[in-house]
Amino acid sequence: MRHLALTLGLVALAGPARAHGPAPVALEVLAHDGRAPLALRTSVGLAVARGDGTYAYVCPARWDGNELALAAGARDGRDLLVHSAGAAYLSRDGGCTFAPLTDGSLYVMAAASTGQGFLLVAEDASASGPRRSRLFEVSDGVLEELPLALPGAVDGALGIPGGWLVAGHAPVGFVAGPDGVLATFETSASWITPRALDAGDLWLRVAGADGVILARVGAGEVELTAPSARLVGGPIRLDGRWLALLDGALHAFEDGAWHLEGELPWTCLQSYEGRHFACGLEALWELAPGAPVPAAVAAFSFSQLAPPDACGEPATRAACGREWAHFGGEAGWLDAPPATRPGEPRGATPGSGDGCAASSTPPRGSLALVVALAAFASARSRRAMQRASRVATRGPARRCSS
Repeated sequence: MRHLALTLGLVALAGPARAHGPAPVALEVLAHDGRAPLALRTSVGLAVARGDGTYAYVCPARWDGNELALAAGARDGRDLLVHSAGAAYLSRDGGCTFAPLTDGSLYVMAAASTGQGFLLVAEDASASGPRRSRLFEVSDGVLEELPLALPGAVDGALGIPGGWLVAGHAPVGFVAGPDGVLATFETSASWITPRALDAGDLWLRVAGADGVILARVGAGEVELTAPSARLVGGPIRLDGRWLALLDGALHAFEDGAWHLEGELPWTCLQSYEGRHFACGLEALWELAPGAPVPAAVAAFSFSQLAPPDACGEPATRAACGREWAHFGGEAGWLDAPPATRPGEPRGATPGSGDGCAASSTPPRGSLALVVALAAFASARSRRAMQRASRVATRGPARRCSS
């Protein structure tokens, strides 16, 4: 059968860059203990908390060498699943060692955390004809197939509290969960993945010939929401509103469409078990609800990243050392010990830097974020005035039905 080649591209970002490529950036929180991230996926591999405010670098040599491999984490951060080029690898010791979870008979398409285990989506590597997905539960390191009939092949998976969601586009569009199919619909999309579920709204990322659009599923119906974009982050539900990044600009969902709120120096939006995060070059930010604008608190910065732990086979340890020297040397991580709080410089006395782990004030050097948040507030105020003016002149706006 034919498998699509999935290529991950890094967005060109303003700011300092490494000698041979973009500056490293955190991409996703994989596990969180309620105080700080336990495991993260980054553009140079994984990072796992060491318990002292620093993070051990988990090098790509521990799986197949792909630093941009996709990953999922169990809630305690000990079990980590990585998948790359159709193969899945599982660590049960916090990223020290990884072992193949699948063999060459399966081609892994997607994975998601289900709390203490994982959902794995795969297809028969040698099959011909239309795509056919198989779902597997990974629990205590054991792979067990789920007997769930689906109306088509799965494009992506999403872990949600108490379960998971999968979605696909061929031969029909569909969304399904552990209890069966939730919705089916006709579509001309080329790829459909589930992105968020909250307050009764289920959001899908729908990719097609004209770009990417977010679709809302409600009462068995699918509503495509304008505008389309090339790159989409989120959506997340923060302070009662749905927010998304569309081509790097923050948008809010109101009156059946996404409206521009302002420019922010973020490259992703993600929710993890009720917490909300934004990726940036300076830090991974946790977004606090209830403020007039999102209050950004640094949750992780690369100044906290430490060398790989000395574990695994000698050949793997040597390869990890070379990768640390490569990525760390380009980023300037080799000159001083790691910081213990996000935003503190390397080599700082613990607690003496400008980290903001316990403060809603961004660290020094984050003027761009402060200015952007001010622009966000101004844009939101202008939109509120415009809505009030519309109501005064035309009456209440009609909200699209879901």
